[in-house]
Amino acid sequence: MHRSRMLVGLLIVVSLVVSPCLHADVIAGIAGEISQSSYSQYLDDVLYTHLGDNRGFGAEHDLARDSILTQFASFGLDASLHDFTYSGSTYSNVIGVMQGRTRPDDIYIVSAHYDSVNNPGADDNASGVAGVLEIARVLSGHSFEATIVFAAFDREEQGTVGSEAWVQDHLSLNILGDLNLDMIGYNPSGSNHDWARIYSTTASDPLRTEWAGALNTYGGLSVALPPDLPASDHVPFETAGFMAGTLIEYYFGSNPNYHQLTDSVDTVGYIDYEYATNMVRGTAAMLADQAVDVPEPATLVLLGLGIPALAIIRKRRRAA
Repeated sequence: MHRSRMLVGLLIVVSLVVSPCLHADVIAGIAGEISQSSYSQYLDDVLYTHLGDNRGFGAEHDLARDSILTQFASFGLDASLHDFTYSGSTYSNVIGVMQGRTRPDDIYIVSAHYDSVNNPGADDNASGVAGVLEIARVLSGHSFEATIVFAAFDREEQGTVGSEAWVQDHLSLNILGDLNLDMIGYNPSGSNHDWARIYSTTASDPLRTEWAGALNTYGGLSVALPPDLPASDHVPFETAGFMAGTLIEYYFGSNPNYHQLTDSVDTVGYIDYEYATNMVRGTAAMLADQAVDVPEPATLVLLGLGIPALAIIRKRRRAA
């Protein structure tokens, strides 16, 4: 009896001591699962980003919508379309939900917009959507305490119409943060090379400060936190009182293909896949840290002896 209590107590002490390190190791492992080849495949082969494609109001817009929905479903997410009306027509946000195991009412969102300005929109903003898909692929292989919503919003280019509609329909949710990816694939040369920027109001500084740290630690990027740029899908969230931010490259005057027909994966030397993947890697780590990965009980080992801890407890309790 005394020996059993000692072992159980020791197990509790050990788990309390090592759990922060285990959590850090889990986050690093999740970040390491983010694959540049997988990200590149989504950007090149799933989202209609080649010269001549048109995700504005062209045929490829609906094809991309359907492809995103199919991908979310393939990850085992609760995938659906959220319809809204713009200028007399119905459009759809694409939503994938991964339910939290122990605190499902706490919700984190990672988002990007899939519409473009009547062009292939490889950087603006298939680069962000490919990031959401890659994060969904990796995180869906884990379990988390909190719920994670993966969102591909529509009609951002007309003034964040789709994200505004989604937020207004979900004001009662306990949204703890929206991590919005908008243009993460063009890495300018010079002093802005390998820099990322997160735009938000100061109300979201706790979120974007943590996010910046994850981008630096797991993506190797330098990160600036400039005054807000109220022109992307984080805005409806902040306006509704939720913390949110937009991750973006430095694009002011430096991206020659911005809103041009040459915003395409076929434009030679344009998309920096490694840079974009690092943006995604840091964002995935941020989500994993905030939503908290739930490890399988059988993986808990006592004192590195290779003996499953739960088995020890059961055996000793029976002996007692």
